[in-house]
Amino acid sequence: MSEEFTTAVVERCRWARAHNQGHPLPSWSTAEQVAVALVLRDTDHLAAMGYTVEQAADRVCAETQLSAFGLTGWLNDTRAAVRDGEPG
Repeated sequence: MSEEFTTAVVERCRWARAHNQGHPLPSWSTAEQVAVALVLRDTDHLAAMGYTVEQAADRVCAETQLSAFGLTGWLNDTRAAVRDGEPG
């Protein structure tokens, strides 16, 4: 799994929360949008992209080469990293 991908997702999550009401930008890659939406639990954005949560999870598993179990840990760790970088 790519540390660079995780770092990019954390940064994009923080940006989305600070500047775009918690939504990914459509100009980001599909993989980034799907990962950010999963991390931020943005089911509206996933639906607008034509993804269910399950399909999005499959896409991120393929991108990160994680199992479904590994994805759960990755989501938890990524959500914690997003929170750790936020003020107050």
